[in-house]
Amino acid sequence: MALLAGLGLAIGRVINLLRKEGVDAVEFKTSIVASDLEVPWSITPLGGRRYLVTERPGRLVLISPSGKKLVASFDVASVGEAGLLGLALHPDFPKKTWVYLYASYFDSAGQIKNKLIKGRLDPLTFRLSEVKTLIEDIPGAYIHNGGRIRFGPDGMLYITTGDAAKPLLSQDLSSLGGKILRVDDDGKPSPDNPFPNSPIWSYGHRNPQGIDWHPDSGVMVTTEHGPVGHDEVNVIVKGGNYGWPLAVGKADRGEFIDPIIESGGDTWAPSGASFVHGDAFPELRSWLLIACLRGSMILGVEFVNQMKVFGIHMFFKNVFGRLRDVVIDEDGGILISTSNRDGRGNPRDGDDKILKIVPA
Repeated sequence: MALLAGLGLAIGRVINLLRKEGVDAVEFKTSIVASDLEVPWSITPLGGRRYLVTERPGRLVLISPSGKKLVASFDVASVGEAGLLGLALHPDFPKKTWVYLYASYFDSAGQIKNKLIKGRLDPLTFRLSEVKTLIEDIPGAYIHNGGRIRFGPDGMLYITTGDAAKPLLSQDLSSLGGKILRVDDDGKPSPDNPFPNSPIWSYGHRNPQGIDWHPDSGVMVTTEHGPVGHDEVNVIVKGGNYGWPLAVGKADRGEFIDPIIESGGDTWAPSGASFVHGDAFPELRSWLLIACLRGSMILGVEFVNQMKVFGIHMFFKNVFGRLRDVVIDEDGGILISTSNRDGRGNPRDGDDKILKIVPA
């Protein structure tokens, strides 16, 4: 089977699409890693065909060739887009077996909030213990909770937060809503963050849900949901203001940083994102793959000269339904998760699934 690349796609005002003729097709095969999951939100490979996965209703599970095993369950605010969301391993894993999670909860007033927690994973029993809260009172709501967490090349943990359906929070530096946060492995702000004693790294975000770093340049890139279209891919810089809600898409205003890509009037609902690395797909190396929910596809962003956008390509359009996360496995294979049971999709037999794509 061939995965066709080079499909034309309007990108609105930011870039003009260039068609790539050198990669007409990538031969691949797809297998099911896990099925019958409930809104798998984040996938983290452990090696040896084992994966930790968050299910939005509050379960952390281990997926292995032996099947599915419950690692821990959490009392979360599992309403709307809230629940158990992001997942990351300590950068020194498995020497340090801390697992980090982003979870929604109800505060004492019954309001939805989000928090960063960590727990110690037993490498033999795969149970979680010593669970502690590192950051709490991150604004939350039925929608727009952000929730992606990932350690960067600098060893710091980056956290995407949404505006919690209160757009002005994104411009408020006293609020953690609508931001990219940067903290150490204990959840404390890095001393070289742009705002003193604050975990905020960048602001003016609406609902960012994907984050990764270019494997060659180290440049940090995020994906972000826009309002009725105008979804974005942004290059994140220290202290940057990305405009929301004062600007949408390309604003051409000096005080705001414009996206490198926006969807124009189309809605992609971009979620998890990962740069391709390894030797499995040399034709796609250093491409940014983005799992799209409403777009029901993987969006592939092709760069030249490290961070100049050369082309945008649609993969698996309407093949698997809504897609929530995409990560690169230890062997270079591509892992994707469906999100057809999230209340906005049309579940198919065996949904939700984690699928693996490898060369044919």
